[in-house]
Amino acid sequence: MSTLVIKNLPEHLHAALKSQAQRNHRSLNKEAVALIEQAITAPRMAPQLSPPLKLRSGRMLTMEDIEAAIKEGQE
Repeated sequence: MSTLVIKNLPEHLHAALKSQAQRNHRSLNKEAVALIEQAITAPRMAPQLSPPLKLRSGRMLTMEDIEAAIKEGQE
């Protein structure tokens, strides 16, 4: 197994990690490994897109419209 050293860990994070480890009946190290594993293996959600923009003309402009206009301007 590899070793990971975390330098300059803020005191409040250390305290929170220690409390969580105690609640889960784990060592500090095992709790950190569990959290890292959970974060890395968690399914990634696609970011939520902004709602369409309403122009003064009343037309709704989506991100797809904006991206298409940018792409058209580059060609």
